[in-house]
Amino acid sequence: MSWLSSRVEPRFVALWTMIWALGLTAIIPAINAVTPLLNPAYENFWTPGVFWRLVLYWHGAIFMPLITVAACLIYMTFGLDKAEGTVARLLRESILYGGIVATPLAGIAGIFDVYDRFAFGIPLWLQIIAFLIGDEMAIALIVAMLIYPKQSGKGYEGMGLPYYTVLVALIGVLIAAIEGHIAGWITWAGPWPSLVANYVNYTMYPVLGYYNATAVQTFTVNVVTSHSHTMLPLIMAGIVALVGASYGYHEMKGSSKFLAAVGFLVMAYMIIAVTWLYVVAGVGNYAIPALFSSGPNDVNGLAMDDAMTGMIGWGALFVLIGLLLYMKRSGRLRDPIFAAIVVAWILIYLVIPGTGYYVEFHEVFYGFATPPAPGWMNDAVYTRFHQDFAFFLLPSIVVALLLFRRVGLRSDAEERRVSYALIAGMILTFLAGETYFATLATPALYAAVLGAAIIWVGLALGTYYAWRAYAPGGSVRTKS
Repeated sequence: MSWLSSRVEPRFVALWTMIWALGLTAIIPAINAVTPLLNPAYENFWTPGVFWRLVLYWHGAIFMPLITVAACLIYMTFGLDKAEGTVARLLRESILYGGIVATPLAGIAGIFDVYDRFAFGIPLWLQIIAFLIGDEMAIALIVAMLIYPKQSGKGYEGMGLPYYTVLVALIGVLIAAIEGHIAGWITWAGPWPSLVANYVNYTMYPVLGYYNATAVQTFTVNVVTSHSHTMLPLIMAGIVALVGASYGYHEMKGSSKFLAAVGFLVMAYMIIAVTWLYVVAGVGNYAIPALFSSGPNDVNGLAMDDAMTGMIGWGALFVLIGLLLYMKRSGRLRDPIFAAIVVAWILIYLVIPGTGYYVEFHEVFYGFATPPAPGWMNDAVYTRFHQDFAFFLLPSIVVALLLFRRVGLRSDAEERRVSYALIAGMILTFLAGETYFATLATPALYAAVLGAAIIWVGLALGTYYAWRAYAPGGSVRTKS
């Protein structure tokens, strides 16, 4: 136990979290089999259209591990582990001690959180505790990142654009988390107390012309949508900044530094704009318009929020190009972990703005995944695919790869095995998922499952190698 207490530091918490995430995702087939027995016919009155079971399970199995490992990486990458005094204590208590319990709590509770009042609501409220720990991590990092430049003597001007991109993203993520709590409260309690009912009435009556249960449902769905649509791209933006900081942004010069700097500035600006947009659309009554609309009733068109979140992605593209130039000039372009990160980055572009924008400009055929449109089932497949693969899994892979690099695998051979397994799994899952979206052919679905299994093996192998290097007696080859 003395070894354990001395090892409660970011690398240990991150690896511990990875082990839990692998275990929780390994039981997905059992979850699918058991859920109908626990919840044969559930429909939540206040959140129609929100697949409660899927969302809450993924929050425990993937999302909480993602933010915990990312928090540990922020802690290490920007030198916050060298903070002193109150800042150090705040980080330690929230990220390290909180991080140890957050994923087990959210993950185990997520297995049984099939609807809000199942088992007297105990699984839900255990998950809420874990989510509040996540909020505490964000608050601790925001406070620390505001204080640390002065405390460390580096000064605010010396921290670099990746640092401030992460800081702005964290503030937006915290706002998105608050929106999630608002939606969760109404899901649990309905429009109660009267303050909630009065606010919903004040917000929705001017645009709907009535106040009833439907207005409450509409408000709740708007808040849930704003919560998720803010959270995911902002977390991805923070991950991009972590990649830039980890792979030498501060050493860049010339065109590579210029391109990366432009990318970070675009990302930071659009993070602020997107956060504000989703606040006024989520807890306000702003209706987000479609751009370049066409077709019957202007059903085709690019939603303005998707265009704005896409701008975050285009900023990230500048960062990627700058990094590629820098890695080529420094002779490190063949780094296998970096190659796997680049593959994940490219696949995110192909799935989200690539296929996603195509679907939005052809909604006459796809019908917003709603019958009787001829392609509604294809759109339903894409909705799940882009959420689970591009928004959840691929960013999680990048975070895991950054962790493996930070811990330091013991040999180049280990790095190649892990990276190439992940690259193979990602490409297979992408090709199979896109094929299933286009054709609805069952073999493509099976191929996508196989690709996901290969990804799981790659992550498990990387976690094993990293733990073996980190544990007592291990030979750690740390990379800065």
